[in-house]
Amino acid sequence: MNGLVDNSKAPGIFAISSLIRRGVSLYRQWSRYFARHFSRHYSTWLTLPWAALLFSGFVYQFWLGFRYNSNETTNLFLQLARGCSYTLLLALCLLWLPVMRHGLAALWRSRWTVWLPLDHAKNIHRWLGHLLMAAALIHGTCYLLYFNTLDAPFVKVLLGDEPDVVRSMKTTMYEFVSEDESIDDVAQWINNGMPRDDFHDVIQPIMKEDCSKCHSASSTMTYAIPSLPLSYYDDVVSLSRNGIYSRQFRINVCGIIMLLILIPLWFTSLQYMRRRHHHMFQHIHRLGYLMVILALLHIPRYNWLIVPVTILAIEYFLSHYVRIHRGQLARLDKVSDTVLRFEMKRPDGFYIKPGHYLQLRVPVLKRYEWHDFSLTGVREGDDLIVLKIKAQGDWTDDLFNLLGDEENTNFVVDIRGPFASPAARPTKEDQWLMIAGGIGVTPFLGFMHTMLFNSSQVRQFHLVWVLRDSSLLSWLEPFLTSPLIGGGKVHIYLTQDGEASDFPGWLQQSAHSDVAVISRERPDWEGLFDSVSKDLSQPHCFVCGPDGMTRAVATQCKEKGWAVSVERF
Repeated sequence: MNGLVDNSKAPGIFAISSLIRRGVSLYRQWSRYFARHFSRHYSTWLTLPWAALLFSGFVYQFWLGFRYNSNETTNLFLQLARGCSYTLLLALCLLWLPVMRHGLAALWRSRWTVWLPLDHAKNIHRWLGHLLMAAALIHGTCYLLYFNTLDAPFVKVLLGDEPDVVRSMKTTMYEFVSEDESIDDVAQWINNGMPRDDFHDVIQPIMKEDCSKCHSASSTMTYAIPSLPLSYYDDVVSLSRNGIYSRQFRINVCGIIMLLILIPLWFTSLQYMRRRHHHMFQHIHRLGYLMVILALLHIPRYNWLIVPVTILAIEYFLSHYVRIHRGQLARLDKVSDTVLRFEMKRPDGFYIKPGHYLQLRVPVLKRYEWHDFSLTGVREGDDLIVLKIKAQGDWTDDLFNLLGDEENTNFVVDIRGPFASPAARPTKEDQWLMIAGGIGVTPFLGFMHTMLFNSSQVRQFHLVWVLRDSSLLSWLEPFLTSPLIGGGKVHIYLTQDGEASDFPGWLQQSAHSDVAVISRERPDWEGLFDSVSKDLSQPHCFVCGPDGMTRAVATQCKEKGWAVSVERF
């Protein structure tokens, strides 16, 4: 039998092998499908877990406060008020984080960018603001309604007419009081002038029995406040004040003031008000710092605010004392009837990188507003900051009016930054698709400058520029006449009325060499993306321009399964 082979197990081996091959094939098909689907809905997939985490956190916080039930005075108004107060604590902690410029700039430069929904940071801030406003209104209204249901007169409860310790023993801490007579003894002791001898004989035993089990450094009770110990005479006296010296008065009055501040702060933050009255929005938004102080006076426990207030303090210090350059001499030149060129010497320590922006303030305008502007990148052989500014609002109109009948003028400005924007991410990508509307080309000029002066930074790219003002085309001349432009292609859509002969000679020459595609029509986005996909297989798309163009680009990127980042100022 040495020359024979036993084939009895061969069918089983072939079947297993066939199953393995089919499994591998199915796995490849599903993995490709999932990759396309995930990429197409990348923003959604990235945002959903964070949104679910936030939602779960707010629901849990609300439930912690809502389930509170201490005595017979507890009703739905108090439960809703406490539930919203716990929600407000979390909202206050998170509200500042999405608009921390230095923190966001650090994240945009880090490897964590791909795991965080940074593109939606401003939207998260807005929704947290809406939630804060709604929770604050419900919280304040329900507490006022709850005060009205108590036996004591409404105004006296609101202004803390009753000593804090007595009020707490009657209401919120009633469940921990052993005997009702203890409350009467404490109230009588306070009315008698809080004699020290009676404290040791009568009050201290009550505190030890009813209060110290919660108010002590070692307490593990759910509602314990270790910062309010009641073991000694001075501790109890500090909580036996009434009127303007009581905690109740401080908490209620600070809460009312916070709500009165929050209403105009929220209203001026709405898109309509922010766009038409930006100066009002900026000035009223500064009241946020006052709200932090009032929150520290209003909230009984500070542990929630330690981390966010620390971060806010660091951000404030960096913005006002470290990354700020005051009294810088600048030059303003008129480029066209709607566009200005801003130029100033780069201060020491101000390093320009692609995808970064600065904040500009012009004291001579008497507005003292900060405005964001993209940096066009550093140029070889000079040390300047150059900005492109379009007159499209009251502040930029006033800046334009500084020129008067002159073509240029000099004045003093303040700047701070630089800060990284979403456009800072392309430096890590091999393929770029940059789409700009009008002055929105500014952040992409920085990348073009980098490619001109650093050959190691050359990438495959397509730049799409839709504009009306033909005088701005000169900004592209250094790039389209450079041999390094071979790594990409430029699509120019000039929507201004005119003839093809109006295009500069250097631009028409670039078009003949297939470096540039020029058109008098508006883009056919679907056809344009099909054309780009022949050169770029999986580019990262960056768009900076009007909302309509941004939406059209985002739709095409979603269809192609390309990641997209939006630059908004």
